[in-house]
Amino acid sequence: MHPNLISMRNTVKKFVCLILLFVLSLCGMEIFAAQAKSKTLTKRYKNEKLIVVLNDLCKRNDYTLNILDEIDTEKRITAEFKNASVGSVLRKVLDKEYQGKVRKGVLTISRKPVPPQTYTVTATTPSRIEENDTVVRTIYTDTVFTVTCMMKTVEEKTKAENEKPKAESGKKKKENAKDENWKGHNLQILLGGGYGSMGYNLKNDGKEIGFFGGSAQLRYLYYFSPNWGIGLGAGFAYYSSTGTLNTTTVFTPDIHDSDASSGGQGEAYEHHVKTHDWQEKQNAYMLDVPVLIQCSYPTKATLKNGPLKIYADLGADLGFALAASRQLTGGSIDHTGWYEAWNLELSHVDDHDFYTEQASDFGTGKQALKLKMPAVGLMADFGLAIPLSAKLDLLIGLYGTYTVNNICATKQDIGWKQTDATGYKMHDFMNEYAGLIGTQYASAVHPWQAGMRIGINFHSRPEKKAKKSTPPPATYTRINVCDTTATLQERVVTTVKAVTVAQIKRITEKSVIWFEKNSTEPQLKPADILVKLADILKENPTQKILVTGHASREGGKERNQRLSEERAQVIIDMLRQLGVNDDQMQSRGEGIDRDYIQGDHNISLDRRVEITPVE
Repeated sequence: MHPNLISMRNTVKKFVCLILLFVLSLCGMEIFAAQAKSKTLTKRYKNEKLIVVLNDLCKRNDYTLNILDEIDTEKRITAEFKNASVGSVLRKVLDKEYQGKVRKGVLTISRKPVPPQTYTVTATTPSRIEENDTVVRTIYTDTVFTVTCMMKTVEEKTKAENEKPKAESGKKKKENAKDENWKGHNLQILLGGGYGSMGYNLKNDGKEIGFFGGSAQLRYLYYFSPNWGIGLGAGFAYYSSTGTLNTTTVFTPDIHDSDASSGGQGEAYEHHVKTHDWQEKQNAYMLDVPVLIQCSYPTKATLKNGPLKIYADLGADLGFALAASRQLTGGSIDHTGWYEAWNLELSHVDDHDFYTEQASDFGTGKQALKLKMPAVGLMADFGLAIPLSAKLDLLIGLYGTYTVNNICATKQDIGWKQTDATGYKMHDFMNEYAGLIGTQYASAVHPWQAGMRIGINFHSRPEKKAKKSTPPPATYTRINVCDTTATLQERVVTTVKAVTVAQIKRITEKSVIWFEKNSTEPQLKPADILVKLADILKENPTQKILVTGHASREGGKERNQRLSEERAQVIIDMLRQLGVNDDQMQSRGEGIDRDYIQGDHNISLDRRVEITPVE
């Protein structure tokens, strides 16, 4: 071939080789990068969730995340990884009981298997006993417990869910009883009675006597705190008084005792009106509208349905007269004349209008009594509240009312002129009789009463609305859940019966251990006899044996003596390996001194070892 063609072909080969090397190097770099990518993670985490770290690890290496067991993925991780392997990352972020494995592009997170623990409870009483002439086999049935445990994540319950309600102590009951207050809506019905009066005083020799006063009220109260409330109500009140007047009223009429034109003397005089036990009774029925503030406090005394309470209230009372009347009940009036010029008082002179009148002449029927409205009064209550049930209390206490303003409607001098003068002369200079109230003898009227009240209080506390609150996030804890299985397993204790010297002789006399010429290796395997003999010696540690070695007459005497000793020592070593103590064995070599006697003698029978018990 032409040298130039050869040179060109070589050049092309080199170029192709270079291209192949370049391609292979690129592939190797990609493989290395892929391997590096799949084996490392570089990132810093500051208080990030565990699931974020695992997702980043899978995304970085094109893994699929598979979590087999419950794991706290909300656990916070603070760590920095720089070219960290998958295993290193997992060891750092996972708890000790978890492990991660990568297989076929899947990162599987699971719990590490916990090796089972085995506990054996040995039986002290045998289940059965087997024996023969030489061995006793005692069989015990032991119980083997196998405990397999695994960690499990469970949701923690709150303390309130776990705790059972405890019985309330006496002190706690008492504290709770104090909480049974009147806060909220209350409805009270009260009936009262006692001493009452129209509240006027008769001047001079007159006197006023009160009588029965009564009250009935319906109240609504709202307690804005456990002990304080305000209220409004409506009711009725009754007032009564009896006035007795013993006095003299002087009139100075602008006339004389008789007119001069009619032949009279025409003397001036004073007309005196003298009352004797003049009695008038007044009654008033009022519509009450109380406005009050009330307080109640529990005492230390606790009854069956709650604590005994003290209550008190103070307020204003507006009164409106529904009906008011006056009625004359007795007495008389003497009309007399006083003549100053004569210093003379005339009486019982009909011609001069000096006579005596009775209360019945004025009429004893009830007459209307005018009163001013409204009557503004003060009221107060004080008493005890006895609980009858959870919502009902019995109220017993004292009360009092007093009208502050004067409700007298008329203001005029008292008049003794009859409205109907049948049979008597009319005194035109007098006012018509309109009762005692409103005259100069009783100008101010302030009705009042005081007594005892009894009633009930019905209270309905508004139900407390449950506060809407976001429940606390569920918390989890890891517990070790164990499963225990029990199995029965037999345990055999073998006991070799004590063997007499005669029995040992029977075992050893029937078996002789043979050797080859000039050899210390047994010709036949003596395993069975040696094992049986070793068991007997171990069960009888005080029993001893003599191992005697023999040799045939072939060869020198010294050589045969040494050979017989070596053969005995071989058997000693084999028994030692089977567990026989050295102090139970003795060895001796007799060389050619004693032939084997058993039927026809054969020189090969002298190459032997005999075992005999030492008595």
